[in-house]
Amino acid sequence: MQLTRRVSTVAIAFGLLAAGAARAAEPSSSPFDDVVTGSLLRYFSDSGHIRVRSLMGTGTVPFKNTALELHVNNEQVMIPGVSAPVGSSEAVDAITTASRPISGNAFQDFVKVRNEFQGALTRGHAGVDYYLSTESDYLGQQLGAHVDRDYNDQLNLSLGSSFGWDAIKPVADDDTNTGESHKSTLHWNAVATEVMSPTTMMRVGLELNLVNGLQHNPYRHVYAGGTNVAERHPDSRQRRDAFFKLNHWMSNRSSVKLGYRLYSDDWGIVSHEADTKLSQYITRGLYAQYQYRWYTQTAADFFRKEYLTTSGIDGYLSGDYRMGQLSSHLFGFEMNADLGTLLTDHRLFERFGLRFSIERYFNSNNYSANILETGLDFRF
Repeated sequence: MQLTRRVSTVAIAFGLLAAGAARAAEPSSSPFDDVVTGSLLRYFSDSGHIRVRSLMGTGTVPFKNTALELHVNNEQVMIPGVSAPVGSSEAVDAITTASRPISGNAFQDFVKVRNEFQGALTRGHAGVDYYLSTESDYLGQQLGAHVDRDYNDQLNLSLGSSFGWDAIKPVADDDTNTGESHKSTLHWNAVATEVMSPTTMMRVGLELNLVNGLQHNPYRHVYAGGTNVAERHPDSRQRRDAFFKLNHWMSNRSSVKLGYRLYSDDWGIVSHEADTKLSQYITRGLYAQYQYRWYTQTAADFFRKEYLTTSGIDGYLSGDYRMGQLSSHLFGFEMNADLGTLLTDHRLFERFGLRFSIERYFNSNNYSANILETGLDFRF
């Protein structure tokens, strides 16, 4: 039996996690001192009845002054079939503007599976990482590295870079007007972290991304000039942003995190994002977290709600609402429990942790989503 690349990658990754767990059971003389593994089940649904199920596993294997971190994710996306009557204008619009392969029966649910693997090796003040994501029509890979240095035990400066390359192969019998294509991303970042006091930490950073290649959805069509034409975005994009974060611990066993990010690119989009998180211990071994995030952006230069001609703006057309003017809000609540601390009389739970979160997202384009997440941690 021969495994496909997608299946074999995930099988190997889970095998490595299992091997790490086995190492944890070895005598203390093993160089693998404190192996930590975890699992997370994430479920997403939105107002359009799109559902996403993600099953994730993580593992950290430390040995001497080096640490190996592994992450795997099996994700399934379900897009409901078109519910309008066959042949109606509503059905035609839903099918031609679909951001998915439409060669099959568009009136049946569409299911797509994505597998993801990420590995990072850190030694001292430097590290390297590799990322792989596979789908039936998409293969993405990325190599990265970073280095940092401490000054006076209060200031840390970090420099990082990565290069990603994607192979895109749309379903051949879809009317995408896009054949096999590629995309590459060169990323740079510089981050400074300062411990301002025993209870306060500040972080500032700059990021730059240079993207080249296919950057539109090959399955999405746009209504322009009285007909439907394939979406088309520029092949190059320069993305830059600056961010600021402040973390502060308070004496009532709570902490607050504040953040702000300014983003701009050469497509004409400028965005602002502000977020805050408040964490509070309820009792020993149990704490809650409250979150709010606000986001707003301007539209890309070539984005229009309606295009008068099939040539769009300078040859570019977009049916992606994320290219338009947008504002959004996110409210979140999370509960974390250390079962070993809460249930001291039950040795069965002493190595377990449990978390639950719910998020409510909505934006100015009449889009909303409810995100539920549960996680179970086990410490070896």
